[in-house]
Amino acid sequence: MFDKIGNLPLHPLVIHAAVVGIPLAVLLAFLFAFPRTRAWARWPLAIVVVGATAVTFVARQSGLALETNLGIKPGNPVGTLIAKHYQLGNQLLYIMIVFSIVALLNVFLVSRSTADTTTDESTQPAIIRVVLPIALLIVAVVALVWVVRVGDLGATAVWNPTGPPMIPF
Repeated sequence: MFDKIGNLPLHPLVIHAAVVGIPLAVLLAFLFAFPRTRAWARWPLAIVVVGATAVTFVARQSGLALETNLGIKPGNPVGTLIAKHYQLGNQLLYIMIVFSIVALLNVFLVSRSTADTTTDESTQPAIIRVVLPIALLIVAVVALVWVVRVGDLGATAVWNPTGPPMIPF
């Protein structure tokens, strides 16, 4: 199911959606954290972060299918890089699930703006008003760092398996 679209492998096609969707979700999270742009970023953040999480799941599953179809095994430089790439990709999926949960909590619980008449922001507890947006920014930055790490290892495995990764972390 997750191996091909037509005769093309699905993984190289779907990873581009994750590479675009996750940074876009991070940008929307930063826009949401500021009360002036919160109302504008609220629903795009919810849609993009859930979509990016779904795409991350599909990328993980299609990567497993591609690895099986190509018969890649650990023990050679490519296999070792792919194993680490899989490990980081798996971590990224869990990070994106947490990102989605925190983003949706923000979308539904944090006041719309300081000018919102239905919910006076001063009556919201500090954990909702302050801590939730800060948690959103933290998990967003972690997701951004992880997608770069996963992508770097994948690109190194494909284009330069015997050389060092471009990003040494």
